[in-house]
Amino acid sequence: MKAADSISMVEMFSEIAVAIDENRSVLSGKNQAEWEHGATMSAMFGAIETALAGLEPSEWSPGRYFDFAAETLLAMEGIEPRLYAAAFRRAGTTLLRRKRLGPEEFGLAFTAMASGIRDHAGNQPRDQVIADVWEKAAAAYLDASKRDLPLADCLQAAAAAARGLASTTEHGRPFALSASLIIRAMHDALK
Repeated sequence: MKAADSISMVEMFSEIAVAIDENRSVLSGKNQAEWEHGATMSAMFGAIETALAGLEPSEWSPGRYFDFAAETLLAMEGIEPRLYAAAFRRAGTTLLRRKRLGPEEFGLAFTAMASGIRDHAGNQPRDQVIADVWEKAAAAYLDASKRDLPLADCLQAAAAAARGLASTTEHGRPFALSASLIIRAMHDALK
């Protein structure tokens, strides 16, 4: 895919919801916080997918989809909804009314998501692990985009970086894995 549009955003959030739900049990680790993580993430992206299903893509810009996802998450309680609401709100603000997102535009949104998570992360290990994965992925995306690679290749680089960090994380692995799954789903939907 050379550029993402509004229909691509619907497909992307749907792909994320499927990936998270399919891996729900894997995201539920050994302690209470980890056990709740799988259920929370599945509920979050299931709610976004359901909310988006009733919208008409031709009337929306990609940035509005990110804003809408943020609004959906703000109605939910918990650390993860707060972090991802901040991420999607930043992405939506960055994109404004752009109708199509090439590698550079999506890179702005991707970097904004990473910074939104970092800026709203608390001192809890889950916050820090999620922020670390997103920052590593954003750096890989930007490096790929500087080489004028297409959107799919930039997202593939981001997904590989996220997967690499998630596989080496000992503490908070479910949190790193969920971030990695989201980024991989973005690539799968937008390739």
